[in-house]
Amino acid sequence: MSNQEVVGSLWRGSVLTVNRAMIVTASQLASYDQFKETILGRGLMEDGLGTHVAASFAAGFVASVASNPIDVIKTRVMNMNAEAYNGALDCALKTVRAEGPLALYKGFIPTISRQGPFTVVLFVTLEQVRKLLKDF
Repeated sequence: MSNQEVVGSLWRGSVLTVNRAMIVTASQLASYDQFKETILGRGLMEDGLGTHVAASFAAGFVASVASNPIDVIKTRVMNMNAEAYNGALDCALKTVRAEGPLALYKGFIPTISRQGPFTVVLFVTLEQVRKLLKDF
């Protein structure tokens, strides 16, 4: 790649990767707490493993919905020829015009299949660590 294009092309998509990470983290944290609070507030479940798993999976779903468009655009920008798009916004607009808005959700099933279990493990572990530290 560096032989055919400039060395800077090795970092193409890195800004989108950072943006994606911020969106995933923000959406996971905010939605997990909101889902957990709603489940407990409505008396649907007691505070425990079931509540944590349900709230975690819902947070993983929210994170997948929020991040999938960025994943699609990031992949296209990283794989593009130098003249294909004039940045991420141009890529998003051309993608939606050519393929429709659902094109931004290509690969959603693999995304939720990875993000859901990851988020469950993350937040269930977090809750267990909170419980351990609360006793100190």
